[in-house]
Amino acid sequence: MCFMHDARLKKSLALIQLGTFLEYFDLVLYIHMAVILNKIFFMDSDPYTASLLATLTFSSTYVLRPLGALFFGYLGDHYGRKSTVVITTLLMSLCSFTIASLPGYAEIGIASSIILIICRMLQGFSSVGEFIGAQVYISEITKPPRSYFYTSMVIVSASLGGVFALLIANLLTFLNPVNGWRTAFYFGSAIALVGSIARNYLRETPEFLKGRRERNKDKNAPSIIAPKNYRKNLLCYVGIDCIGPMCFYLTFIYLGGILGSQYGLDSYQIIRQNLYVAIIDAIFTFLWARSALRFYPFKVLKFRGSIFLCVGLVLPFLASWSTSPLHIFMIQMLLVIFGPSSVPADALLIRSFPIIGRYTSASLAYALSRMIMYPLTSFGCFFVGQYFGFPGIAGVLCFFTCLYLVAVRNFQPAHCEITFNADIPEQKTSKKTAAQGVLRSSA
Repeated sequence: MCFMHDARLKKSLALIQLGTFLEYFDLVLYIHMAVILNKIFFMDSDPYTASLLATLTFSSTYVLRPLGALFFGYLGDHYGRKSTVVITTLLMSLCSFTIASLPGYAEIGIASSIILIICRMLQGFSSVGEFIGAQVYISEITKPPRSYFYTSMVIVSASLGGVFALLIANLLTFLNPVNGWRTAFYFGSAIALVGSIARNYLRETPEFLKGRRERNKDKNAPSIIAPKNYRKNLLCYVGIDCIGPMCFYLTFIYLGGILGSQYGLDSYQIIRQNLYVAIIDAIFTFLWARSALRFYPFKVLKFRGSIFLCVGLVLPFLASWSTSPLHIFMIQMLLVIFGPSSVPADALLIRSFPIIGRYTSASLAYALSRMIMYPLTSFGCFFVGQYFGFPGIAGVLCFFTCLYLVAVRNFQPAHCEITFNADIPEQKTSKKTAAQGVLRSSA
């Protein structure tokens, strides 16, 4: 297995993480400013219709993701990882510029709503290629156990992009409540363009180049053929990724709406509270990623899922006792701290697929989980919340947490993915301990 030299590796890691940070700034910016933008790009209507339109716009981002997974997966598996992550960042920049320049509903009517939804769909189309492309790239230039940490750091970079988006949204809406959002999107477009240019300095991964040579020589090479458990792992990957979108929506969208409707917070106050929650989310995502340097990643996933199942059972009681925005903040913290996700097992999930086909497989699993869960969660919370309140939502959350734990239990990592504790410079272990790591990884 080929890996990059230290100097080039650090540069590549920095460029990949920077690009993800900038792209997710653009992607998440709209989500956190939706409380402002929905009033500008949609006609005035009753609260029920307004909520339904906002849900439709949010869900539209995920409709094209499976097509994006197939399209960018094909590019990534046939033409290289580098070119794909450059193209996706450039497309995100273009969409942000269009949104910033788009006249509101008062100027051009329903056309503004349609163009906005198309831009959001294109952002979703490109984001799946960028995010998975970044993770595939890092997983192929680093070795275990550090690859577990570095690959999961892509999610940390995405979280930091969301924090920065909230920070800019918070600042600009305070300084210019009317048109500050346009400045934020122009700023996002500019920095995404910078990220696209910076990624041109990346080099293709040695592992992909090796896999492409094997494919050209022999179509039946081991790195090309899908393993026997391919379909099972693909379904388990989708199951593991399903709970994350639900936690995100509940934390920032659903509970954000409650802050406005029940507690009378204005748009600026909701954005500010979500900023604090996003900072906590980024910190704990980093800590969960860091845990892979000491614990086998799938043990961490099982621990997170078990804890969150307990959290889901007490959520209805916490919601019924809440009487202030501070109580909602505490519920948001529980969701972001203990909400299960693929961190820190991202590298193991990705590398269970063959080199040529890996980009497409991982992108498709990621896209399907988002396409299924975000619309299901957004419309589900809308209707389940109407009829059953928070107990009904918590019941659905517990169901998908159980599905997550089943998927974690049944996923089979590739046999070559071995955790060697001796690879960690800070920790010296005996041969017996290293051998135990081998047995754990192949179990």
